[in-house]
Amino acid sequence: MENFKIIIYGDLHGCLEEFKELRTKVNPSSEDREIIVGDILDRGPHSNKLLKYIQEENIECVMGNHEYKYLKYKKHHDKHIEIGKTIPMKFTQDKQDIFNNMTEKDFKYLQSLPFYIKIDNLTILHAGIQNKIDLDNARKKDLERLTWMRKLDISQNLVSLNSEKEEDKWWSEYYDGNQGIIVYGHQPFDEVKIDKFAIGIDTGCVFGGNLTALVIQDTSRPMCSYSIVQIDAKKEYNSDKY
Repeated sequence: MENFKIIIYGDLHGCLEEFKELRTKVNPSSEDREIIVGDILDRGPHSNKLLKYIQEENIECVMGNHEYKYLKYKKHHDKHIEIGKTIPMKFTQDKQDIFNNMTEKDFKYLQSLPFYIKIDNLTILHAGIQNKIDLDNARKKDLERLTWMRKLDISQNLVSLNSEKEEDKWWSEYYDGNQGIIVYGHQPFDEVKIDKFAIGIDTGCVFGGNLTALVIQDTSRPMCSYSIVQIDAKKEYNSDKY
């Protein structure tokens, strides 16, 4: 690998001040590559300002389920406005305010977000992956699953959030490494979750936890060459983790 680092940030959820503080602590160089694991919007205090800041700073991001939700809402909104009908998809007032303050540039940025980023033996995505999914040949439905996957049953089938059983496991505990080392967010953990072939770095900043950055020195051996940098949340902005 060349002499630069890959810096991966956990779910931001509008926590602009904490993100700026963490970047200062990480102190990226102009050669470093900064990537967010998705979910930059919702729940926290500064979604619109954060979205603008990320674009101004040319920071990369993969598609999170919250970004995807706004894109779907935008599609429904434009279609129903065109035919003079009320959109059936409903947003809370907080989400509606964020949507109303987005510019066309913001929506184009969200539309440009990839579902995953591969760098050597490192893959960054938002939520999770099943062993049967080959990212290079994935269908749209499989790519969408990357934004919301959580647990799998004993047969490694998807389990919906409200149907989880005690014997179900987190997807990364089944993952066999066939798509490289996965760095992901989506699920807030009390501390960084490290499995054999995956690292979960959402440590719940918006819920009063930490904001985490994973700094990788060698993408050919990412499990052997990383450091963890964290800062504390300034407050608990939201208590609804699901």
